[in-house]
Amino acid sequence: MTATSPRYLLKKIIKIVVCIITTCTGYQRFCRSRINEKGLMILTYHSIGNIVEPDEAVTPEEFEKQLQYIKENYKVIPLEEAVEYLQTDIEKISGSVVITFDDGYSDNYHSAYPLLKKHDFPATIFLVNDFINTDGDKYLSAVQIREMEKNNISFGSHTITHRTLSSLTSEEIVKEVRDSKIALESQLGQKINSFAYPVGSRVDFNEEIVEIVKKSKYTCACSNMYGINNKNADIFSLKRIGIETSDNFFVFKKKLNGALNILSLKDTKYFQILKRIFF
Repeated sequence: MTATSPRYLLKKIIKIVVCIITTCTGYQRFCRSRINEKGLMILTYHSIGNIVEPDEAVTPEEFEKQLQYIKENYKVIPLEEAVEYLQTDIEKISGSVVITFDDGYSDNYHSAYPLLKKHDFPATIFLVNDFINTDGDKYLSAVQIREMEKNNISFGSHTITHRTLSSLTSEEIVKEVRDSKIALESQLGQKINSFAYPVGSRVDFNEEIVEIVKKSKYTCACSNMYGINNKNADIFSLKRIGIETSDNFFVFKKKLNGALNILSLKDTKYFQILKRIFF
């Protein structure tokens, strides 16, 4: 897999430099203690394959290395179990990791699923209704989803069309959120309890959208705001740590160890506005 765009290389260099600085200054040790004592990490993956989907692909080889590292250092638990203990007894899940995937790429079945089974890891995949059974074999089929559901993989909604919710009318938001749940449950024959906001930065959803998610009878919702979840976590805007193409194994380990928690600054409103202006 090759990815040589200036933007990709810049992100990679910045991450490595930040990791070195935070490790040398002691920031990593501070974050590591907070993760072990009070926090839950939720990881976000997208594609597990050799085709770069703008910095969202992880090769199967890298993914297996990452899973082995997680197995040696953390406990992996299902999302629904994590949400339950976040509300009742977070100490029981301190030092735990939840694995999630967004969009429902078919390589989640072909590449990620066998490795998850190998390590006996649960995971949650957030599906976009309009992507299922479409675009050749780029996205998951209903048959693949049903097979994985029988083997420790759960599924949630990622809306009907993957449009950014904050750009829609109230009526459109309800359709994307509520109707996605209804349609997935009907198509797949299983309960859909979890939701993930498309894109998922702080400017991509708001309180009105959160209320619609709650009224649609989801039990939790994941954002892509960077960070760990502590005892005060809002289960309808759970933070996640995105794993990207530009994360080599060194950066991956540092992300889990807390060295890149400073990236939570990128989720502020004004940073997101500047990002959209310049990128």
